[in-house]
Amino acid sequence: MRLLQRTLRSRAALALVLGCCAATLPAQEPAAATGDKPALVVIVGGVGGLENLAGFTKWAVKNAGVNCEVLPFDWTHGKGHILKDLQDTRNHAKKTAELAEKLNRLHEADPDRPIFLIGRSGGSVLALAVTELLPPRSLERIILLSPAVSPAFDLRPALRATRQEIVSFYSDLDWFVLGWGTWQFGTADRYYSSSAGKTGFVRPPDADDETRALYRRLVEVRWTPGMILRGHPGGHIGTAMPTFLAHDVAPWLKP
Repeated sequence: MRLLQRTLRSRAALALVLGCCAATLPAQEPAAATGDKPALVVIVGGVGGLENLAGFTKWAVKNAGVNCEVLPFDWTHGKGHILKDLQDTRNHAKKTAELAEKLNRLHEADPDRPIFLIGRSGGSVLALAVTELLPPRSLERIILLSPAVSPAFDLRPALRATRQEIVSFYSDLDWFVLGWGTWQFGTADRYYSSSAGKTGFVRPPDADDETRALYRRLVEVRWTPGMILRGHPGGHIGTAMPTFLAHDVAPWLKP
């Protein structure tokens, strides 16, 4: 009984922070966007369907003056299914195929229109895995926010599928969800370890010249105390805060 109670408490605590974001959008007038045809930004949010990442990103890009259209991609089992979303690899594969179909359709409709892909927390596994089903250089950039994948995740397919960088935001202070949480319940790619969203990614130890060249386009942005003023105190939900998205993420959503 005590073991059951501890497990339930652990799951409740994890559910509170893993992909959860209930902040209110700041009241601020949007800046005028520039450019002609807006870029496309496809959002793959975190587990549990609890956050408003697409809505906050729409607010952020308007306030940053970035001309883009934000398109959410729903892949979860519904609100509150934290562990099921994290651990259901069959659903990952199914939704990854659906995401690939969506991205290929967008690319074929207008090959010159930039497509950005944002993956946050557990959704990062789809944002990375989908690149194996995409043509080379069909994406402009991939942005990873607190990625709940293992540090050794092979980024070569994703780097081949992008014209520019993969930008990954990580924090040493994300110890509860992406440290203890993924040691306890596993990363989205099913390793029991700290996640890349806490420690950063590890370069392949046997990298050849092509791999080293690809990984030069991996940009990792480590949390700094200055981000507190932009709504990111260093924990897991900070990378979904609208002011952080406007200041730190939106500039990467320009071709």
